[in-house]
Amino acid sequence: MKNRVSITEYHDRISALSAGFRQRAAQAEEIRQIPEQSVAELKEAGLFRVFQPAKYGGAELSVAEVLPLVVQVAKACPSTAWVMAVLQIHPWMLGFSPDQVQDEVYADDQEAIVCGVLQPKAMAKRVKGGYELGEALWPYASGCDHASWAHVGGLVMNDSGPPEVKVFLLPKSDYEIVDDWDVTGLRGTGSKSLSSQGAFVAEHRTFSLADATSGVLAQERTALYQSAMLPMLCLNVTGPALGAARTTIETFIAHIENRNLPFSMLKQVDSSLTHQLLGEVMLEVESAELMLEKGAAMTRDYAEAGKIMPIEERSIIRAYSSAAVRQCVSAIESMFLASGGTALQTNHPLQQLLRDSKAMAAHAALSHENNLQLWGAVKLEKPLNSAMV
Repeated sequence: MKNRVSITEYHDRISALSAGFRQRAAQAEEIRQIPEQSVAELKEAGLFRVFQPAKYGGAELSVAEVLPLVVQVAKACPSTAWVMAVLQIHPWMLGFSPDQVQDEVYADDQEAIVCGVLQPKAMAKRVKGGYELGEALWPYASGCDHASWAHVGGLVMNDSGPPEVKVFLLPKSDYEIVDDWDVTGLRGTGSKSLSSQGAFVAEHRTFSLADATSGVLAQERTALYQSAMLPMLCLNVTGPALGAARTTIETFIAHIENRNLPFSMLKQVDSSLTHQLLGEVMLEVESAELMLEKGAAMTRDYAEAGKIMPIEERSIIRAYSSAAVRQCVSAIESMFLASGGTALQTNHPLQQLLRDSKAMAAHAALSHENNLQLWGAVKLEKPLNSAMV
């Protein structure tokens, strides 16, 4: 049975926490990770467990329900929302993993956090009972300082045929955190690298990425875990951009209220050019939200119907996701460029919103050109540019 907290209650909890997230945004940027107080508050509010299996205290919400929660947190602090979203997706992956794995992670601590990097950076070989994982470095493990487990990607060599991409679950004792996250955007996410000198991984703590993306692994699970994997991964990291764009609109309107146009006595807020600009950016953000809502609803509906989502629909959602984030970045940049030199000040929120949004768009799942090529190839029935669909 689901541990159901109403969606309204989740939004109310975020409303109560938002002032603190906003106040600690500068601290997150300075220390290059989410402050422990924010992590503790997200935990207490149940926001890391929205996709977690119900039998371990999770809510098993749909992506259509969770996406607006991420957007709401992002309006206060995009880095906090990014970390929350990324750390939400790994319990979802545990949901289609064997029961034994779920027991090992959650039996003693239902608040356990799992981070991860799915890029297959390690080489692995089959051994009795599992796999021997080679030495490897996995970059961009957002929120890893707060996790006790990690999903990591690796290649398993085959005697014949291409290598198989697998995901391995490691306890914190099997990896170290490399403090190499010194960047200009999303500084507060603590997206450091994970390093392992090698580890044995039992068979039950692995899954084939091809089986996960095809939907084979989740067929006997509840509806949430039958959600198509690539749409889930793509939609998961879009909410922070939408929230950042919403905050940028509010910040821009406040910024221009008493600002004159350059070399003019005309208030910027009274200029028809400003009115047009504001209309254009609001349209970009509204249409971005509509694409994400549609993609999330498609993902939910196929899962709840117990159907594996066709490849064309999966490619559409990937394109929706990257297009929506691109539009949010475009809107934020347009407002930044119309805000004058004051917006360059390091204590001005517009410059940080621009830096953070551009960092979001650089995520591998949001490579817009790649996603458009994939959708076009599917439509034309041509060879795909990726097996990850």
